[in-house]
Amino acid sequence: MQATAQPPKPTPTPESGGDRRLAISYIEKANTCDVKNFKCRLAAYTKAIEIAPDFAEAYSGRAVTYRAAGDRERAIEDFTKVIELDPRSAGAYLSRGSLHAAKNELPEAIDDLSKTIELVPDSQAAYLGRGNAHLRSRHWSNALADFNRVLELNPQSADAFYGRGTLSFLRNDFQKSIADYNKAIELQPSLSVAYLNRAKCLESLGDDKAALTDLTKFIELEPLDVRGYLGRAPIYERLGEKEKAEADHQKVIDLRKR
Repeated sequence: MQATAQPPKPTPTPESGGDRRLAISYIEKANTCDVKNFKCRLAAYTKAIEIAPDFAEAYSGRAVTYRAAGDRERAIEDFTKVIELDPRSAGAYLSRGSLHAAKNELPEAIDDLSKTIELVPDSQAAYLGRGNAHLRSRHWSNALADFNRVLELNPQSADAFYGRGTLSFLRNDFQKSIADYNKAIELQPSLSVAYLNRAKCLESLGDDKAALTDLTKFIELEPLDVRGYLGRAPIYERLGEKEKAEADHQKVIDLRKR
């Protein structure tokens, strides 16, 4: 008697109970890897994707790992896949937008962050990221609107005050810029770039001594950043402190040799 033909097995999908459970087990395995063991984590997430190719969580985990490993291109590819599988994933749009911004792909960043805001209208991170992308694109009015929106949502946002201060600085409105940098520093005293940029404003207004104080504070916070020494040396020269100016110039040379 001939054997009865068996129907073909269904193609595995993330909805298939066994396959989903197996994929989840690999995601759990990825989470047991050391945070900095990218090879271990990537291998586990990739295996989960092979088992369940439509499992957005696996792509998301791998994207985050690629991002941590510094591979922005592959991270963007995986976040794009997450968005294809789940078009309402605000987190994927936010993450992809931030990666585009880091790559200086500003129109793409603005599009993704705008989509994040469409999905999550009160997302401070999306408004702040989009504000910075608009700032770098020289879209002044849009940047100002986004920074102001962050401050409506969170009046204690040092980053929003810093962004708005930088906008005023780029528009040569130094008094307004100083006021916002003051607030950013009050809220976050360790925000080193606020001291650096406030020093530039003070120097532009002719207040070398106050600028010197801010640059010294920046150097205390960022002793390996040449910008502080580069900014402070010419002020020392104008104030007649030649030896200190020479010491700062030498420090720049030493740091650049590293």
